[in-house]
Amino acid sequence: MEDRPLIVQICGNDPSIMARAACLIEDFCNNKSHGVDAIDINLGCPQKRAAEGHYGSYLLEKKDWKLVQEIVESMSKSVNIPISCKIRLLQTESQTVEFAKLLEAAGCSLLAVHGRQRGSQRHGRKGPADLDQIAAVKRALTIPVIANGNVRSPEDIWINLEKTRADGIMSAEGLLANPAIFKQALLLREGKDYQGNPLRQVALEYLDLAEEWKVPMDVQEQHVSHILGLSSATGGASWQHVLVCGSGCRTDHC
Repeated sequence: MEDRPLIVQICGNDPSIMARAACLIEDFCNNKSHGVDAIDINLGCPQKRAAEGHYGSYLLEKKDWKLVQEIVESMSKSVNIPISCKIRLLQTESQTVEFAKLLEAAGCSLLAVHGRQRGSQRHGRKGPADLDQIAAVKRALTIPVIANGNVRSPEDIWINLEKTRADGIMSAEGLLANPAIFKQALLLREGKDYQGNPLRQVALEYLDLAEEWKVPMDVQEQHVSHILGLSSATGGASWQHVLVCGSGCRTDHC
């Protein structure tokens, strides 16, 4: 595969099952000649299903720290590839740093930090990301730290890196809306123009890949709508209409 590193993310709350799953992933990927570069533990999901299954961000409570430590230790000892973790902020900066250091000691090789607390299930975003806390985690650890949050534009990537001193940037919704955001950030650093509107081209490229990899139509619709910035505010224009008519139709719908 050309897109590397390839990291598989899993979630759960049983150390032995998580270790076995890690072994299966490593064996399967190697047997399929794809290879896998790391396995990530999801400790950040705030959704209702995570609460019901007691995984994701619902393992961040201090009563579960020992369990999380056992999960990381069992997985890191069971495979030959790195184990990484993705977390959210805890109630205080000191707790976040303490938990991050526990993960590192347990065998976590890379830590991604979403700079927000869990919030409620209806309002999981709960304000802007706290980049200062991510910076505190970065100062406290020796392993690489990835900063997640407050990335909506190419400029935000460099602001985030400067403020957190993180080793990399992760983007979720910002990347869904603009899959070219990291390429644009590199152009920005090189002093080149990135202000053109490549989103129609990106959407068409995505649809070609979706056809090749048999992506379900409802998933395609969601992704292309994100890319083209379509919502109820667009007055009902469909993404098919926008793509056929061209990028100039994003606001006036032809």
